[in-house]
Amino acid sequence: MKKSEFQERKKKIKSLYESGDTEIAEDKVRELVLELHVDKNYAYTVDLYHSGSLQLQSVLGVFEVAYALSEQGYTSEAEEIYEYIVSIQPKDSAALNNLSNIKKEKGEVDKAFELIQRAYELDPEDEIISRNYENILASVQEKEEIIRVYQHALTYLSKENEFVIQKLQAFFSSANKDRGFKNNQMPIPRWKFKVMMGTDEQKATSLLDQWLKKGYLRRTGERGTFHEHIYEINPFLLKEIAKLKPKKLNPQWMRGIERLNADELEAISYFDTIKLVRRVKKSIRSILLRDLDELFLNYVMGNDKAVVILSGSIVEILLIYYCEKKKVKNISYQRQNKTITKKLYDCNLGDLLAYYEQNKILGDIVLHMGNISRIYRNFVHPGKELREQVTLDQAKANLCFVSALEIVKRACI
Repeated sequence: MKKSEFQERKKKIKSLYESGDTEIAEDKVRELVLELHVDKNYAYTVDLYHSGSLQLQSVLGVFEVAYALSEQGYTSEAEEIYEYIVSIQPKDSAALNNLSNIKKEKGEVDKAFELIQRAYELDPEDEIISRNYENILASVQEKEEIIRVYQHALTYLSKENEFVIQKLQAFFSSANKDRGFKNNQMPIPRWKFKVMMGTDEQKATSLLDQWLKKGYLRRTGERGTFHEHIYEINPFLLKEIAKLKPKKLNPQWMRGIERLNADELEAISYFDTIKLVRRVKKSIRSILLRDLDELFLNYVMGNDKAVVILSGSIVEILLIYYCEKKKVKNISYQRQNKTITKKLYDCNLGDLLAYYEQNKILGDIVLHMGNISRIYRNFVHPGKELREQVTLDQAKANLCFVSALEIVKRACI
């Protein structure tokens, strides 16, 4: 239909209304709306509906008007008409179907399912209704599963320690202040998690993986403006976390956890030391790498006794390794005018140190070995510590740590 024809017919309808021929005018309106619907000329239908000079209340229940409004993006007005239609014609399956689609687009999945279920019961053979029913049913089932996961997440939350709870609280607080946070959802680029949690990137990545598995967060499957994932925060957690009294951790552990990051490990030569040790033969390397990992971990965590004991263990295996490199299988040394001979693998740290000192092996580093040996002997056995009342402090642990690293450098060259 040409625009001029449409305007002419619209003008005639207006004249009929003005002259009082309301019944004829309404018939003409319905006739025109049906014709426009067949031609898919929805813009003209919307124009006719929005014409303030036309008394169109009588066509409020016309399906074709609602359809045109929806097609042209006037969803709220279309929804209003469909609501009216199903209120007076509750068995109109087409109106139920279309209203269900609008509800689904608005995120009202439960209401959408109720409507499409009614339409499906009325007309199960309709292909469009049947397809929409299956799609919304899947959405409802997915929503129910998400709710189950969210509710189950509360069982994990009650077992979390103080560190995790603090990070969750920091994350939720940041989300609530973010302008992009709507309906418990927001787009979050990967780098932003460490900022929102208040920790380093490595811990943020680890926490994010844990939270996704536990159901604290969920990727919606949608993407933001910059192609970042959109996440949904478990709404049950937002209410529960304020009530929690997390299990208290040792404050020293909390500080240690915060210090446990790549920058800190770089500063204390972890990566350089590990690289150096990779030259050691395999049978010794696996033990040495294990002990070094534990040494660095405990040093960062401030576990002084563990640092002292591990330092002694590391020095012992390094001295064995150095002897092996020199093809030494048995060692001998003097103690109180007696010669003591042992197989290399039967030696303890005291045996090895005596052998190295008396044979002036690694001479300039014997002082470091002596420091470790002295502190190690004082604290490896609790009885000695109690009897002699020696105090283990960070300074002693630092001395052992630095000395052990110095011996690693010399023995692994």
